[in-house]
Amino acid sequence: MAVRVDYIVKETAYNIIRNPSLSIATVLTVAVSLSLLGAALLIQQGVNGLQTRFKDDVEFIIWIKQDATDEQIQSVERALDESPVVESSVFINRTQTFSEFEEYFAESPEVLAAVTPEDLPTSFRVVPVNPDLSVVEQLGRQFQELAGVRQVDFAGDYIRRLNQFSSAASITMTVAALASGLASSLLMYNTIRTALFARRREVEVMRLVGATNWFIRIPFMLEGLLQGLVGAAFSAASVWGLNRVVGDAVRNADFRLFDSFALDGAQLGAIALILLGAGALIGAVGSGVAVSRYLEA
Repeated sequence: MAVRVDYIVKETAYNIIRNPSLSIATVLTVAVSLSLLGAALLIQQGVNGLQTRFKDDVEFIIWIKQDATDEQIQSVERALDESPVVESSVFINRTQTFSEFEEYFAESPEVLAAVTPEDLPTSFRVVPVNPDLSVVEQLGRQFQELAGVRQVDFAGDYIRRLNQFSSAASITMTVAALASGLASSLLMYNTIRTALFARRREVEVMRLVGATNWFIRIPFMLEGLLQGLVGAAFSAASVWGLNRVVGDAVRNADFRLFDSFALDGAQLGAIALILLGAGALIGAVGSGVAVSRYLEA
């Protein structure tokens, strides 16, 4: 039996209109589950961008003790110049350190009033040849042992902590998204089963006059597919809104380090496609299983 497009559209619309409350509940459940997945992807993309940013310009800072002698400082400088794994190094004196301090605490005059350049340490900003974080940390530990060195700070420490936090957040949201996705599929299953049961006589008549299972199945599967796609569209809109909020927060705070958490259009488009694909999958699987089990019963 040939399948006509107008028949599919009419039957799909009829099924949705016949069960509006179940259809709305299904769409909202899909939207919530995929919004959680989208938020997890948003966090992961931002962390990946931050890691790439540091990988392109990884450095560590060698802080010099306040009472270090000129000879000790020169010894550290010679070690940096002679090291084959150090690409470049810059000595930051107390005046330069105080200038940076003034920028960081520009809105805290009481802090600035209590600090003078003599209170701040000098340092070396070092860029290694190999930007791998493990290599950078190993190199930094070598300089930690030199006389006059107070401590060595690595950018990798902050990246690792941020990565651990983001991984935990992403895993939590992904697990919640999978649980909600399962709930969406079950709700989709029940929605289609309800629609089939409400039209069981029509379905039986169609089978008696020779309609194939696929002829009966397509409108119901299309109903589930549309519900999944509509829910995915809502989730994509929520992810876009979340990204805009994050972008505004970063810009207003003038905290450029986390610019990578405000995604561009191409990155948001990729996430939207993933969410639409997931929504279509949830709809197709939930409705397909429901129709197949009914027709086999």
